[in-house]
Amino acid sequence: MKRRKLIILLVGMLVITPLAITFGRYVTKNIRNYIMQADNFFFNSDKLVDGGITYEMNNWGGVSNVTIQFQLNNHKNNILTSVSDIYYHLEVDCDETKVLCTIDELDGVIEHAEKTDNFTFDIVPQRAFNDNESVEVVVTAVSSSPYIKTLSATFVITVGRRGIDYQITDKANQPYFIFTVTNASDKYKVIEPFGDYSLNDPITTNAYLALSDTDKAKCASAVITLGFDPSEVVLDTTSDIMKHATYDTTVYDGVDYINEIEFNVEPLTSIEVRFYKRDSSENYTYPIINNTSVVTFGAS
Repeated sequence: MKRRKLIILLVGMLVITPLAITFGRYVTKNIRNYIMQADNFFFNSDKLVDGGITYEMNNWGGVSNVTIQFQLNNHKNNILTSVSDIYYHLEVDCDETKVLCTIDELDGVIEHAEKTDNFTFDIVPQRAFNDNESVEVVVTAVSSSPYIKTLSATFVITVGRRGIDYQITDKANQPYFIFTVTNASDKYKVIEPFGDYSLNDPITTNAYLALSDTDKAKCASAVITLGFDPSEVVLDTTSDIMKHATYDTTVYDGVDYINEIEFNVEPLTSIEVRFYKRDSSENYTYPIINNTSVVTFGAS
């Protein structure tokens, strides 16, 4: 009987111990944060967080460099600001056999009157990546004085379509956003067979330029398809891409609106497409700010 009670007690301790450890860490962290805030110590970031965060980015073409901007700051809001200078150190960690990661500054100080330090780190591929391949980059910021606090973020960057990068640039209370597509490829491919060429055969730029206009129309470097909901965003139909694009429409509120558009992007070229927002207070920035794009993207 005693042995049975002892076994039950041990099992109970095994169950409770992990919970106690977890709860203890939670309490310790909150006490630490309370002390720091009581002393007006604030060390924050627009992308890195205490305890870490993961960003999924699926808009990479696997060829071009990736540039990510972030900031460190010393305030909780517009009123509460740290009363002392904050010294910090930055680290960026990645698999250097795949990519090289550089940051413009590793050690610095946020002076109490400055409030914000801005940074850029670049991810440079060491080879061309294929569709669905990923790289992982971890950025960490550690304050050393007057308190120690660690902020971090993990960026998982995946190739959606090799050679094609895209992003949305936006901000709240702006009436429109810009969808940018960049084609890093220097080649064309056949989208309609002709002569001695079969479907999907590659064509160099020099060979393409020697073709007739009729045969050029049967080639493309990148065919981009954008889909969107006109109840949320409206395509700027004054864009030059409308001259050569094909599109589908749908009815919203009794009016025909474009809800899908297809167009070509020439090699080594970027195209900007403007969309107007139904709700200007929205921020549709992609990636990082939003996990998914309000405009669906396809490339062939």
